[in-house]
Amino acid sequence: MAFMNAFHAIPAFGFAFACLGLAKLLYSHLKTFELLDIFWWAQLMFLGLSTALLGRCVYILAFHPLAKYPGPLIAALTDWYTVYWIAEGGRHLELDKQHKRYGKHVRFGPNRLSINSAQASKDLHDVRKKTNKADAYASFKRFFGAEMSLTTVDHKEHTFRRAVNQAAITPAAVKEFEDQVTPHVDEFINIIAEGAGSKAQGEKGWSFGKDMSYAVAFCLADIMGSVTFGRTWNAQKDPQYRHFIKDLPNGVAGIHLVGHMQSLFFGNLHKLLFKELITGVDNLMKVSRSFAMWRLEQESMPNRDVWAALIAARDPKTGRKFTTEELISEASLFIIGGTDGMITSTTATLFYLTHNPRTLERVTREIREAYPLRAEDIGKKGLAVHCPIRFASAELQAIEYLTACIDEAMRLSPPVASILPREVGPGGLVVDGEYFPPGVNLGIPHYSMHHSGDNFAEPLRYAPERWMPEERKRGAVDGSVPVSGREPATMKAAAGHTDGFTPFGAGRSSCIGKYLAYQEMSIVLARMLWLFDIRLDPGSNLGEGVGDDLEGRGCRNEFQLYDRFVSSQKGPMLQFRYREELAA
Repeated sequence: MAFMNAFHAIPAFGFAFACLGLAKLLYSHLKTFELLDIFWWAQLMFLGLSTALLGRCVYILAFHPLAKYPGPLIAALTDWYTVYWIAEGGRHLELDKQHKRYGKHVRFGPNRLSINSAQASKDLHDVRKKTNKADAYASFKRFFGAEMSLTTVDHKEHTFRRAVNQAAITPAAVKEFEDQVTPHVDEFINIIAEGAGSKAQGEKGWSFGKDMSYAVAFCLADIMGSVTFGRTWNAQKDPQYRHFIKDLPNGVAGIHLVGHMQSLFFGNLHKLLFKELITGVDNLMKVSRSFAMWRLEQESMPNRDVWAALIAARDPKTGRKFTTEELISEASLFIIGGTDGMITSTTATLFYLTHNPRTLERVTREIREAYPLRAEDIGKKGLAVHCPIRFASAELQAIEYLTACIDEAMRLSPPVASILPREVGPGGLVVDGEYFPPGVNLGIPHYSMHHSGDNFAEPLRYAPERWMPEERKRGAVDGSVPVSGREPATMKAAAGHTDGFTPFGAGRSSCIGKYLAYQEMSIVLARMLWLFDIRLDPGSNLGEGVGDDLEGRGCRNEFQLYDRFVSSQKGPMLQFRYREELAA
């Protein structure tokens, strides 16, 4: 009966017959026992291991709790399938291809299932349900020697750490970071202004092309250092540490990859097979230790930073505080969370704005209307003009269309594009109507869910208006195509609160820094669009796919991500010139 219910029934039968054949050979071989015959022992070992391996294949394909679910045969048999796609950088696209082929459920590992459903996301991430971090997270401790809050399995420990981290970046606390953030944004504006002219100069007024993946990365990395540790990389001015920033996605990929196949630790196979990624892990550990230890040595700081809260934290029940190794581990969390996700989201927003001119025109207009140019500044040189936009201000947050543009970019190109796996706890779990026993690993494919027509009308179109409820009722403005079709009941106006929209994760693993992230992304984008006109460099297609497909690597209008748990990206390449009222 198990064979008949198995998705890979024919291979299961084949492996079963092969296993029986090998077992017969093994039995026959044992009857010819030769104590001193090395060749006899070698044959015995080969037959024994082969029989055991085939027996495991039969179990996986016919008797495992996930045997009935579809997916590639190689994925059902081994986690090498996932390891390959993490190293390649296209796991989100591979999962999406398999979901399009097989439907809602895709088995992507012997004990791993991807479920492309908003209801599944709601069920799996419900904090009341008994789920744990999957085994893929265990590799972090093997590298760092201690867990960070994102990988901690113990619920009480996770609750304590999350509460400490969250208290350090409340909206009120974030407002106090203005003096640390603003100088880095000013420097960013100075850098992209290089070569910019005025509109009166026509084509000559446009600057040379600038790769925004690097410009944004160095700016946000400098902000992260100042806000978290009171110490900046100074990456925008000094190239000395830029390679660490560029290498962060490799470091995360190395940890994530080995987490899916921890046998790679034996004999240091991970270092032999994935040298570049493991070098990235080493660099991440060096940077985390450097920041954490430097901050511990400081007796006082001129400005408030996040690390002060972690150093002072005490568990209210036990009185224990973070150990040094735990602080180093938490440092890696803030370094990754404070850079990679925002870099992807900010560059994705710039990509989609410059590929959708009407949207770019509207958001630019709304920013400039919210912050009018003073009469005495008209005609002045751009960098001499005082910009009134302030970090985390109520006025900036009131520009709803800017937030909608960011949300829509994160929907199409999510910073965590594939899966944050969970393990089903004692008693099992019902997810979207299906029961799963304890020990099974489940996950939600964010890219696929964000691109699903079950969750979003016209899912492949960049339409920020979908996040603005009044405009969803009457259709888009400015002559653009309205967001038509049905709107699922789960759709809500605020980003991060729909069951089908999870750019910051969900449940216990949701990103505690999303308010800070929105404020940083908003001021970088708003300051840029307030001062400059922007466009794609006519000679560059950086960040685009190649081809005429509707999505994926072959889509010119989709910002290309390289999924390494967090995402890396290239481009877009943009040109700048000062707005019409200002001189160069």
